[in-house]
Amino acid sequence: MPSPPKVHREQLIGPKRSDDHSKKTLVLDLDETLVHSSFKPIPNPDYILPVEVDGKLVDVYVLKRPWCDHFMESVGARFEVVVFTASLAKYADPLLDLLDKQQLVRWRLFRESCFPYEGNYVKDLSCLGRDLSQTIIVDNSPHSYVFQPANAVPISTFIDNMDDQELLELLPVLNELEHAPDVRTVLGANLGLRELGG
Repeated sequence: MPSPPKVHREQLIGPKRSDDHSKKTLVLDLDETLVHSSFKPIPNPDYILPVEVDGKLVDVYVLKRPWCDHFMESVGARFEVVVFTASLAKYADPLLDLLDKQQLVRWRLFRESCFPYEGNYVKDLSCLGRDLSQTIIVDNSPHSYVFQPANAVPISTFIDNMDDQELLELLPVLNELEHAPDVRTVLGANLGLRELGG
């Protein structure tokens, strides 16, 4: 398992709000975890988002993963929610304005906050300034959490399966983690099973 780089990096987010003080921090990926986006038109998109690409406005078609709204409402009440995406802010920020109308997401982090490592954008949780025993990341890409795999709840890649239930099925898992003294003890045990193919 690679270690986070031994270089000083500034803390990426500010201190917890007083009403989040006792809550664990839940880091959520955006693309292929909560939504799927495409430059090609897709049937029945939830949003059509104009984004500037090479000086031109291009429409991005966005499909929400099934149960996304229910999931966000549930975790927003129980966790300090951070969306951490390797996407550019010019696309992800306006998308989150649409996706998070209730302002449940406390912090938004974009590509510039990722750490480039072996051709991938890594989300280094040690730069959040949060207790890692109380921090969870949900991401469809294992490369994203390569520095802290014992903090990760894997999720499959979402493209367009509207029968997908994974966000709904994730809620009982997060409920268990919400009450765990150290999430890494629970998730690290599961990590061992995953590595053995269990």
